[in-house]
Amino acid sequence: MTKRLYLCFLVMLLPLLSFSQQMTISGHIQDTTNNQNVPLPNALAMLVRIKDSVLVDYKRSDENGFFEFKTPIDTLQLIVSHPRFSENSYYIFGSAGSHEFDIKRIIIPQKSQNLKEVVIYAYKDPVYYKGDTLVYVADSFQTKPNAVVEDLLKKLPGIKVNADGSIEAQGKEIQQVLVDGDEFFGADPTMATRNLGAQGVETVEIYEKKDENSTDDSETIQVLDLRLKDDAKKGYFGKISGATDAGLTNGKPFYEGEFLANKFNKTQKISVFALGSNTMRSSLEWRDMYKYGLTSRNFFDEENENWSWNFSNNQGDGIPTTLKTGIYYNDQISKKTELNINYTYNNAGIRTLETNRSQYFLEDTSYVTDLKSRSEDKNVSNDLNFKFTHKLDSVSTLELETAAGLNTAETNATDSTDFLFEDLQLSRRTVVSNINKAKGTNLTSKLSYRRDFKKKGRRMTSFYRFAYDDNKSDGILTVDDPTLFTPTNQSKDNSSLSRSHTASASYIEPLGKKFKLEFNYEFYNNFNEQEKYTRNFANGSYSEIDSTYSNNFQTTKTQHLAGTQLIFEHKKHRISGGVRYRNVVIDNENLFFGTHIHQDITNYLPRARYVYKISQHNRFMLNYNTSSSQPSINQLQPVRDNTNPNRLIVGNPNLKPNYVHNFSGSFNTYKPLSGVYFWSSVNHTITNNAFANSTTYDALGRSTSQTINVDGNTSSSLNFGTGFPVFKKFLEVVPNVNMSRSRQVNFVDSVQNVTINQNIGGGLELKIERDSVEFTVGGDFAYTKPSSTISFQSILPYYSQSYSASFLWKLPKGFFIETDADYTINSQRAAGYDLDFLIWNASVSKSFLKNENLIATLHVYDILNQNVSANRYVNANVITDTKSVIIARYFMARLTFKFNSTKTKEPDDFF
Repeated sequence: MTKRLYLCFLVMLLPLLSFSQQMTISGHIQDTTNNQNVPLPNALAMLVRIKDSVLVDYKRSDENGFFEFKTPIDTLQLIVSHPRFSENSYYIFGSAGSHEFDIKRIIIPQKSQNLKEVVIYAYKDPVYYKGDTLVYVADSFQTKPNAVVEDLLKKLPGIKVNADGSIEAQGKEIQQVLVDGDEFFGADPTMATRNLGAQGVETVEIYEKKDENSTDDSETIQVLDLRLKDDAKKGYFGKISGATDAGLTNGKPFYEGEFLANKFNKTQKISVFALGSNTMRSSLEWRDMYKYGLTSRNFFDEENENWSWNFSNNQGDGIPTTLKTGIYYNDQISKKTELNINYTYNNAGIRTLETNRSQYFLEDTSYVTDLKSRSEDKNVSNDLNFKFTHKLDSVSTLELETAAGLNTAETNATDSTDFLFEDLQLSRRTVVSNINKAKGTNLTSKLSYRRDFKKKGRRMTSFYRFAYDDNKSDGILTVDDPTLFTPTNQSKDNSSLSRSHTASASYIEPLGKKFKLEFNYEFYNNFNEQEKYTRNFANGSYSEIDSTYSNNFQTTKTQHLAGTQLIFEHKKHRISGGVRYRNVVIDNENLFFGTHIHQDITNYLPRARYVYKISQHNRFMLNYNTSSSQPSINQLQPVRDNTNPNRLIVGNPNLKPNYVHNFSGSFNTYKPLSGVYFWSSVNHTITNNAFANSTTYDALGRSTSQTINVDGNTSSSLNFGTGFPVFKKFLEVVPNVNMSRSRQVNFVDSVQNVTINQNIGGGLELKIERDSVEFTVGGDFAYTKPSSTISFQSILPYYSQSYSASFLWKLPKGFFIETDADYTINSQRAAGYDLDFLIWNASVSKSFLKNENLIATLHVYDILNQNVSANRYVNANVITDTKSVIIARYFMARLTFKFNSTKTKEPDDFF
């Protein structure tokens, strides 16, 4: 393995020896005022590359007024300036035969009082703040040919793009991606990041906004907004792409097809797309797993509320197929009215074969399970989004947003589980089969009104939102368990209905120039009904209702939330603080048994925030916030769920809402001239009445879990990273460090168990970027030390390492060579799960036609045939190691044609 790794990296390093020739630019800056001719020290000389306006380098003149640059041959603009003078510019055209430039005498003109004679050169900072919004200027970051937005994001300081397409900015997850302020083809962010071209983006903006899916008005999400260039909104442009291996890899053809077409003008945008694939590229994206219910065999299961820690080397689980298509329409109907409609159809299927080993640690013993799981899932969704915005007058706006969805899902899964004693001898074996079909409809509509008053800073906003969800499923559960007197054969008929109404109003009143007072009120009402009917097979039909697993349950929640906060804003400082009063009335009705539980809960939710705007490129922030959320209906409904009869779940109608304290802080800085940046974030959360599991185990290793309220759950994290160029910006060094600690309480066989997980990790990346060559090499390390009070000696630390390298070489006559490799090491896992693997991919492409808009590419994926998916989960008293069968080595021949209304060469990285 080591020899292969060295060979792989050597192949990528060799072309670096052929870097382009350097050119030298030097000059002497002189002060000629008052008829003198003396050197001018501390003048600023900047080199800006003409083709993309990227700042290449900068220098200060020495005491003799001298400066010198050494840089790869290119066409550059030299800008010389001084605080006491104006600017002078020179255009430098470098070539192999002309690569030494010495400007003997540079005279900077005096500042003129006649504005008509002043020549202003505007250089846009690569990274800056606009209010509380962090802005990246896209053209300041060089991307590879044919780059998409995701490639651009990987270049931006402080932003990380994970393998599944999820995005982190300064250590926080990006939860929504917008294009020009609107969702692009619905809520799937990868539609924008993996399909829009990087060259069409003007700026990438990151900010926080209220989470519209939360009933708590203090909950915010982090948003990434792609702002397109005006040139990208004119005419039509698009691409058609197809790839296949013609069945030469394993007899069954792999394929990828893609079509995108866009027609933009000043007031109208129309986009259509279609994607089809059966490769890893079509695997379910980072939000689809929860959206389609594939996180559990039960279509109605909610996301696990209990804490778990996951370290994943996931290369895309299972064998997927995807067909996705849609249309996006945006029209500025008039000066006051804008309309946005988009529709998306998604047909996604995945076949998985997974094995895992789980270690269960109890107070006086432990045992192991080996699971082999085979499943086929198919999910079809139709999503329609509508947005209508109308300016009633110069100070007021009315907006209507509606989203509707129709979804179906089919699942066929078989799980074979071996229960093993501590010495790994077989205790028993069970086989569980679940076949389910489900369908669901959802509708959300929101009407908003915003008004600005004549008095500066005075504003009123209000909205009403209605949400409706209706889901139904039916299925068959069969269980072969030698400990049961008769095998289980049951039908499952489930339905869930939810309706909610939200009305909110907010008013801001300025109190002088520095203070503002904000008032807000929100009313929320939710009705949720869930019916579960289980019938045993008897006398040739499913007619006998099993009351143990059947129930009809309703819950009604009514919430009043009122609050105020005082805001102080002066120059670089912004301080806000306030409190909200919250009253929640909850009525839980068990219609199956005729019982009723009434809860009336009142609490206060304080909040405070401080922002120090140190400069346009520096921000410091401290934040304290409190929030409270209600348990889900699955956690409340008092009925056993035997979808997995080895892991029974029963609801708890006595659950109370939790109460969360969150402390956070961040500091970000960027120095545009030097290219040095630093980002950091810290977070600490305390949760009272947290939702946790109380689990009991029987002598056969079967468990029954119920959600309960516990106090004392905490989690903390610290993340920071930096980037800085060295060797005259030849090399960029990008290190990062992350640390976290969590304390979670649960109960095992009625004994309190406290699980503490401590993690420390970090990484280092080295980047070299030149006109024709890009090379990146890096590594990451993560060490986790878990502990459990119920079995302190049994849970051992474990760690993972990953090393990566990528190389891009732009050759003459339209040739490109690209390759990347990732080497992963897993240590201290269960037997058979300490997996080390090297994934090496490569491609060669060539452009054709006069305008080079036809591109042929040959891809080879997983050259060494080692692709694997490996994960570790630590959850309370259980450690689980998993591995899955996924697509390994294959190749693809791809042909891509780009088109546009100008009939000219499409920009290299527009699509």
